[in-house]
Amino acid sequence: MSVNTHGQTAIHKSVVVISNDPKQPQISLSLSGVVIPEFNLSERFVYFGSVAPGKEVVKELLITIPPEKSVKVLSVESTDQYVTARLEPVPGSDGKKVKLTVTQKPDTRPGYHFGMVVVKTSSPLTPELKIPVRGNVAAASQ
Repeated sequence: MSVNTHGQTAIHKSVVVISNDPKQPQISLSLSGVVIPEFNLSERFVYFGSVAPGKEVVKELLITIPPEKSVKVLSVESTDQYVTARLEPVPGSDGKKVKLTVTQKPDTRPGYHFGMVVVKTSSPLTPELKIPVRGNVAAASQ
């Protein structure tokens, strides 16, 4: 049995095992566990809010790798031409903490914006962290 643990910190599942034992033809088993994610994000999405035209907006997130995990953060890219993203290792964290800086450019066109910041990792289980990016640039005043 496989279990999708996306976004969960704990899990509890039950299963019934059918046997050929006439005294106990069915046995219920309960399994519980703690989910240790490969990457922890300080925020699950980036929201720039509603801003005036010509204004640059910067948001920072922290990506943390649990000490027992041997995965790495490799690179980042944005799917929105008006949004840039960069990674910076946190000094003294032995590569276990990485600051992600996401910037909405000042030349962003008016309107609602929906994109994604994609962080590439060395993990075969989580090769990409997809972080939604949202914002609104108000129309210029006449």
